Amino acid sequence: MTEFSIRQRYRLIYDEPINLAAVQSLTKVYLPIIGRDAFTLYLNWAMLGESTDAANQHADLLDELAMSQQTFLTAREKLEGMGLLKTYRQETSFGVQWAYQLFPPMAMKAFLADIMLSSLLHHYLGDDLFERLIAETKPNETTIPGQNVSKSFFDMMGQESFQRLPAAPFQSDDTKSTLQREIAASDQQLNITLMADMLQSFGITQNDLRQNQADLIIQKSLYGLSDVELVRLIQGTVDASGKLSITNLRQTLRRTYEQGQRVSDAVQQVTENQPKATTPNEPVATGNPAAGIIQTARTTAPLVFLKSLRENAGGFVTDNEVRALNDIAQLDKIKPEVLNIMLFELTVVEKRTNLSKALLQTIVNDWAQAGVTTAVDAMTYLQKRTKQRQEKTQQSGKSGAKRWQRKEPVVKETRPDWENQKATAVSNEDATAAKNALAELRARRQQSKKE
Repeated sequence: MTEFSIRQRYRLIYDEPINLAAVQSLTKVYLPIIGRDAFTLYLNWAMLGESTDAANQHADLLDELAMSQQTFLTAREKLEGMGLLKTYRQETSFGVQWAYQLFPPMAMKAFLADIMLSSLLHHYLGDDLFERLIAETKPNETTIPGQNVSKSFFDMMGQESFQRLPAAPFQSDDTKSTLQREIAASDQQLNITLMADMLQSFGITQNDLRQNQADLIIQKSLYGLSDVELVRLIQGTVDASGKLSITNLRQTLRRTYEQGQRVSDAVQQVTENQPKATTPNEPVATGNPAAGIIQTARTTAPLVFLKSLRENAGGFVTDNEVRALNDIAQLDKIKPEVLNIMLFELTVVEKRTNLSKALLQTIVNDWAQAGVTTAVDAMTYLQKRTKQRQEKTQQSGKSGAKRWQRKEPVVKETRPDWENQKATAVSNEDATAAKNALAELRARRQQSKKE
């Protein structure tokens, strides 16, 4: 993770002025999503003014807002995620400093016109408050008496020729916010057109799918489904009114997984439709035991991965663990392949027989802040942690012989709970068990392809 200290200075840069309309949009549609702390931080920076140099200190900011360092970093990440802020780390002769570029909130109408963003806001507000907001935002269609004698655009231009006009300086996507373009790019994760064609006879449209796109992507990734499998599942989970029901979808997937059965071929290993290629600059040695774990982690859904590890050890995945993994997936902080490495570490290496939501949240928070984005990153991070603990243990052993000479206060370093485990290296027995589990997993995948 990029080192951060509240003693480091920062400067503010504004993309464009933040006016009263922007503040209203921030309050109405952003606040329910980003929360109070991020909202307060943004307003403080919006009123502080742009600076030409890094004259501001984080310590003063946190004192003024009564925020802890972690609260500030979390609030900053939320602003970044919602397209309101870009953060730049700068190396100078005086040390590390930061530059924060503020972007104005989208206009309320533009925000609500975006299906993904409006669906997200609907999730946080609920039906009643969301409908009230829509009603407040709709234009006042007042009928004005009299005859409309306004000129049209072409009436104004007359006989002006448009043949030699240059191309428009901006394309349609250029007028969208950075956040909207990022969301649009995520459309590639679901073939909306294909799914809509297959669901046409059920009365489910592309608009229905796009409104629930974020939830559908999460369920697809978590359970390792293809688009076709997701369609089959949707067909069997429409509600009484014939509409797509995410609640029914989640319940069916969870029940199917817990029973170890395949309903409409919905729950199975990752198919050929999902990416299996290794990431460039991340070489995987074929003879390395870790290479097989990494490759399987990249190509297997987390719940399927955990189930295989549990069954190989003679156990099973509990209902609480299924719910915990669903909740972790909803956070969207780490990739499935990273989550799989985490599951391997906890179940095979640390031999934990139960994984709580609190434990997983702690580790996800730590890994996300450490910048762990791939399975290789996760393995490297675990090795680094192991080495640090070993060095600390060796240092403690060397100093222990001299402790009788003088008494000094012992300062206990606070570490994440999940780090306080003795088991960090995989034994030969564990490696063999993991190898068998992975082999069984590959065999099931091949069998599923044949079926």
